[in-house]
Amino acid sequence: MNLINKLKNMNITELFSQLLNGSVEDKKYQDEVHILLKAMINASKADGTIDAQEQEKIVNFMGKLTTEEQSFLEKEMMRPLDVQTFLKEIPKGMEQQVYYMSLFAIDLDVKAEKDYLEMLERELKLTKDEVRRIYDDLGVSALV
Repeated sequence: MNLINKLKNMNITELFSQLLNGSVEDKKYQDEVHILLKAMINASKADGTIDAQEQEKIVNFMGKLTTEEQSFLEKEMMRPLDVQTFLKEIPKGMEQQVYYMSLFAIDLDVKAEKDYLEMLERELKLTKDEVRRIYDDLGVSALV
């Protein structure tokens, strides 16, 4: 089962709390969750700002957060977008998951977001079929 399916089937708030206080033992798993959080946040930054709907989508995905967790999330949202560094952090095999969470996080309502997703598709070397399946899974209309 990939990480996306695990996240769908668990209490994300509990996992996030464990990540912040270091109680999740599996370093690879911790790193994967952090990459997916960054994917959501970076996609939201693609148009230059994280709007209220995108913030709400990320926070709702995370669930109820402690003050410490909220602070962590806010700091990540305030960091400047650095796509090249982010792309280097993505482990082999997580390309589809990163694209999935990126698309999940945004409303795809401006050209900059479309351009960001097209760049991700290209840089992550995703096929058109892989991208189409992600859009279908999320019930989002394909890019025109």
